[in-house]
Amino acid sequence: MMPVYPFSAVTQPYPRQQWYIAGWNSKITSSPLRRRLLGQDILLLRTSGGDVQALKALCPHRQMPLYAEHQDGERLICPYHGAVFETSGQCVSLPFQKHIPKAMDLKSFPVVEQKPFVWIWADLETPADMSRLPDTTSLFSHDTEKLLFGTGTCHVEARSQIVLENLFDQSHISFTHPASLGIRSCEDGPAKACSVLEEPTRLCFHHPLKAFPTPDAMTAFFPKLGSTMGIRSRAELFGVSLVVAAGSEIVSCDEEGHVQDSMGQLAFLHGITPETDTSTHYHFAILRDFATGSEDISEQYASRNREVIAEDVRVLNAIEPCLDQARACDEPNFVTDAEAIHVRRRIERLILEEEHLRTSSAG
Repeated sequence: MMPVYPFSAVTQPYPRQQWYIAGWNSKITSSPLRRRLLGQDILLLRTSGGDVQALKALCPHRQMPLYAEHQDGERLICPYHGAVFETSGQCVSLPFQKHIPKAMDLKSFPVVEQKPFVWIWADLETPADMSRLPDTTSLFSHDTEKLLFGTGTCHVEARSQIVLENLFDQSHISFTHPASLGIRSCEDGPAKACSVLEEPTRLCFHHPLKAFPTPDAMTAFFPKLGSTMGIRSRAELFGVSLVVAAGSEIVSCDEEGHVQDSMGQLAFLHGITPETDTSTHYHFAILRDFATGSEDISEQYASRNREVIAEDVRVLNAIEPCLDQARACDEPNFVTDAEAIHVRRRIERLILEEEHLRTSSAG
């Protein structure tokens, strides 16, 4: 079999023994949210005790889809033959017989609620590995007040890996986002990461700080900013599903460009989860710790972020139909592709590890 683009050595489109973002925890209620995730039809719901459950959304009897409108209190009722299911997935009643086969229970997927996300373990064939759950405390630390805003979810008709890599590709900005993000000169183009931090569940690229004269608009945001400022930026991958793109810290500098004081931090969150092998759920939000009471600033950032994501989605949707016979080994890469290729190789290694474990256990 030919390797799955954009990989060179694996025929699997994404790693399965990993945690993925199932959705925003605030969107999961007692009314089941139906979603196709990782090639499976799944119901996400919250029990009366407040726990989140992820259940197979098809009745085992004849694969009838289960819907929120067929719900009696906390129980789900199959609209085809009347099987009744608890929120645990257990089938507790059949209309014309007392014996309930164990095979009638709905499969349950391991989930972890880690605000603001709910994470789901992708592989029902292997026990959930908690050591692979990303630690996001660095994003949501309680040292300062942080505002999460501009949350949303959209759909991409493209495979998750190219959606993921796009978030580490700065060179497309001038051409895909000229109106929303501006056109960069060669001098202001993407800078090579000055350091790379690689951990089991986190990959971080730190970019060099560039000092420049403080624009008047930034002084309005940060009155204590000096005449020279800089932006410390990073791009991070948490696990295989959460990307912090354009994570930025605004700093005040002296005339030589040395950092004097931090003014505030801004991070754009992107949750990338496969729907199928060639389509993706895209969860997005923004996090900041400055001017947290300003709705105008929130709307400005959120509006532009929605515009930028829509521009990316249009490009990714256009690329996907052309990938059936594409071979990454035949494709040239630019110097500016370094971070995206690093991410690709990291994900490919995870898939290769899974394939090796499967082969070993089968032998």
